[in-house]
Amino acid sequence: MLLKLSHLLNGTLLIVILSCLMPVSAQSLQKQDWAMGEIILNTGDTLVGPISYYHNKDLVQVTLADGEILIYSPVNVKCFKVFNGDKGIIQTYKPFNWSEEGQVNSYKKLTFFEVLAEGKYTLINRSVFTIRNLDPVPAYTSMGRYYEPYKTNGAYYKGDTYQIAKLNLFYLLTPENNFIPLKNPKKDMENIFQEKEESMEAYINKHNLSYKNPVALLQMVRYLNRL
Repeated sequence: MLLKLSHLLNGTLLIVILSCLMPVSAQSLQKQDWAMGEIILNTGDTLVGPISYYHNKDLVQVTLADGEILIYSPVNVKCFKVFNGDKGIIQTYKPFNWSEEGQVNSYKKLTFFEVLAEGKYTLINRSVFTIRNLDPVPAYTSMGRYYEPYKTNGAYYKGDTYQIAKLNLFYLLTPENNFIPLKNPKKDMENIFQEKEESMEAYINKHNLSYKNPVALLQMVRYLNRL
């Protein structure tokens, strides 16, 4: 699926400026923007420019230097990479065959996931955005739900009493291409360790890693891939 649109560059900038002055809207929960990135197509072509990802439609958009806007679905894309200025890192997104209903006897379609650690076991993340009360909320709640604050140029929703939070849902892709949702990270990961459990437990204890910390989860998968 490829949609091709043409806009004047100054018109595009005007839309961005106006959106910065508006309150948080439904679009803020469905669209994520990066100032710079690249889309690598299955054809081998690389497109560079500002990137937008529409979570609800699973479409990625690039604005070229001449102002032309190109939008792609996962079937056209090998991967796309963006620079996260807040974290100072490059994030990579790739399409995987996935079903929200589970992986057994269900329809699968190519869906974008962020790739956090790639190897024999691949840790991937699918994010959704929610509006949460500004009261402190633990980064980890339950059922594999990891929250992190999300900066937006818009005003907070309803008189500054709410803010947008990013909900990260982690999956582990096994060598057999099975998706394991980490709803109970400790139990799910220990089931995977199996004969490597002793080495993994020693590493986790030595580095004081917590299953409730997504950074620690990433360290565990990277170490698992080295064993």
